[in-house]
Amino acid sequence: MACPGIRDARPEEAVSVEDVRAFEVNSVWWGVSLGKLMENAGRAVADSIECIKGGVRGFKVAVLAGRGGNGGDGLVAGRHLASRGSIVEVHLLYDPQLVTHPDTRDNLRYILDSRRIKTLTPGSRGWLEISDADIVIDAVLGVGVKGPLRSPVKDAMKAFNDSGGLRVSIDIPTGLDPDTGIPAEGAARADVTVTMHRPKRGLFANQGPLHSGRVLVADIGIPLEAEEYAGPGDVSSRIPVRPPPAYKGMGGRVMVIGGSQYYVGAPIIAAKAASASGADLVYLASPHHIAFPASVENPYIIPVVRGGPEEFEAALASFANRVHAIIFGPGLGVTEEARVLLEMLLEHAKGKSIVIDADGLKVLRDINVRLWREVVLTPHRGEAGMLLGETVDPLKADPTSLARRVSERYGSTVIVKAPVDAICEPGGACRLNKTGHPAMAVGGTGDALTGIIASFIARRVALGYTVDTLNTVAAAAYVCGRSGELAVEEKGETINPLDVVDKIPAAIREARALAGER
Repeated sequence: MACPGIRDARPEEAVSVEDVRAFEVNSVWWGVSLGKLMENAGRAVADSIECIKGGVRGFKVAVLAGRGGNGGDGLVAGRHLASRGSIVEVHLLYDPQLVTHPDTRDNLRYILDSRRIKTLTPGSRGWLEISDADIVIDAVLGVGVKGPLRSPVKDAMKAFNDSGGLRVSIDIPTGLDPDTGIPAEGAARADVTVTMHRPKRGLFANQGPLHSGRVLVADIGIPLEAEEYAGPGDVSSRIPVRPPPAYKGMGGRVMVIGGSQYYVGAPIIAAKAASASGADLVYLASPHHIAFPASVENPYIIPVVRGGPEEFEAALASFANRVHAIIFGPGLGVTEEARVLLEMLLEHAKGKSIVIDADGLKVLRDINVRLWREVVLTPHRGEAGMLLGETVDPLKADPTSLARRVSERYGSTVIVKAPVDAICEPGGACRLNKTGHPAMAVGGTGDALTGIIASFIARRVALGYTVDTLNTVAAAAYVCGRSGELAVEEKGETINPLDVVDKIPAAIREARALAGER
């Protein structure tokens, strides 16, 4: 089969539902609307069927349509097939008034008014009677719904599975978990699945292949930049909201280890940014003259007075198990004490998410250690060169190349801060971030980014999600840059890092609004 824009799927390119949701919202941010993607998806389904059958004129087609975006894809497919000479019936699984997806509703308006397409609603004569259809399209649930099937979906899937025609599922067979490949009882069994943009992991896992049949991938116009660059979709998709029964700590617990005799502000900025990003509990492990005044001015910051190495080691052993993410380095100074603290931290918190920033990077350079993927290093280009033992031109050096090299050398995830940030993990996978403003090139904004990273990671860990360090750091970079942009919009080009911190909630709220959340 040679059909433009359609190819056979490969397991190695499969993505998660989180990825899919992020790509869709980021696509809108790049200027490609969900309505356009729906139109392209429906047309791709029609194209795939026409390629497989060698033509569709005169074929009887039954479209089983849900009330969400997957149903809208099916309606568009039905319209295109009808225009090519197919005899199309649309079997709606719900009353048209219950369709809430705006693009599905727009496409349904045409279907209901069309004289070329017959529409059947639940309980009407001939509803789900599709045994004589040449082609049956499952456009019911898509990737967003998991769990057991209930009527009318269960009834529709029985009719689909009993059909003798070509059975085609859109994106994912209804009832098949798109991440795990575990099917619900009565899940669709397709001959062909036309999945959009990238295949879903569940199509290849567990019983996925038994339900998916031949898997085709359709190009529907999602920009490659929607994957490559961090965007609002990374926030809405990858940073979970607190569930209704949330209790203190479920939003994440963060500890900041920083500050010294001479440097006071940096650890406080990081702590304030972690709190502004949604962490429930933020601990500040600093010398007495920093920890207690900071907690008095910001009562939500919990002071942990950093005494001598032996005293602090006992506290660290306790807190390493209590918190979900640790920040090390802001304002710490480059001293023997700092080296001892880092070595203790890496011993007591091995495998845990640690964000190493500022002076912590200089201390790291001086010890011979191999880190792990959940450790995040946050250098600018000059510091990245320092970590590699090189002198680089901070205006000309390629951030992505530096991030890849530092990541491979230390075995950790790395964000190299630049006009376009580069985030890379061991193995070479990278993301980019283009939000931000030149006015953010002041001391302290890096500490704000560190706090956001730790808070976002802590939220995922606290709620039982996989860490997914690369994409979580990308989401944090987007929010930090967007917070700076919002601060400049309000105050002009003379801003300080606390102006950026103050805009973090607004940047998060804006990203969720773009995804249709409140």
